[in-house]
Amino acid sequence: MKKLITAVVSIGLMAGATSAIADMEADRKAFVGHFKSIQPSVEFADYTNGVYAYDEGSRGQFEEILDGIPPYEEAVEKGAAEFEKFGLAKCAALADPAAARVKHPYYDDAAGTVVTLEGTIRKCYNEQTGKKMGPMKGKVARISAWISDQAAGEKVNVKVESDGAKAAYARGKATFYAKRGQFNMSCADCHVYNAGKKARADILSPALGHTTHVPMYRAKWGSLGTLHRRYGGCYKNMRAKPLMAQSPEYRDMEFFHQAMSNGLEITDARYRK
Repeated sequence: MKKLITAVVSIGLMAGATSAIADMEADRKAFVGHFKSIQPSVEFADYTNGVYAYDEGSRGQFEEILDGIPPYEEAVEKGAAEFEKFGLAKCAALADPAAARVKHPYYDDAAGTVVTLEGTIRKCYNEQTGKKMGPMKGKVARISAWISDQAAGEKVNVKVESDGAKAAYARGKATFYAKRGQFNMSCADCHVYNAGKKARADILSPALGHTTHVPMYRAKWGSLGTLHRRYGGCYKNMRAKPLMAQSPEYRDMEFFHQAMSNGLEITDARYRK
């Protein structure tokens, strides 16, 4: 199955951005099939739980945290208050928070770019307040988490339809599989090919389902952070220079990454180690 995924990716890389117009659904089926082959006992729906779908020991602790008062609960409640305080519902793109979470990320043909939920929040905030908002943590993560909570139970449903969207998807896929840094490793090396294996004391989480619980609360951070904050951390782990959050490269990669989890439910269980 690893050979199958590698072959699919190689085709995309060799064909170039517009003709990798690779079939997203075929990619997704190969992606899901790979995880089924390495962990046949794990149900597809359980991938919303990330590494806790693989590690029974950590799963118990995870469930205890969720049964109590999750450490991110206060931040999410603050995000709800901030959403109202800054008048974000006045922006058409955020007027229905649940629909906004399901819609993003999407490719905007008129603008020629991938639009992420955090990008829309920041744009709306600027329109309503005249101020800028940070891209990785703080207000943007709190508000995005609250918006995502409104869509809990809905399914990830990224659409890759126009030629521009297919080109952005292909670029994002190439970034996900590209080797980088002093360790010469890709996102896929850890979170696809070696998912479930140990890296020092930690078990590597599966890429399938990664985007169902973002923004995430990490014990390491002691706060909520966006998916792009996590991308930056992974780049650092590979001893590569992180890109700017909401850079075109990260947005394209999110487009691909989210599409691979199509069909999984969005969850508000956002705690991770």
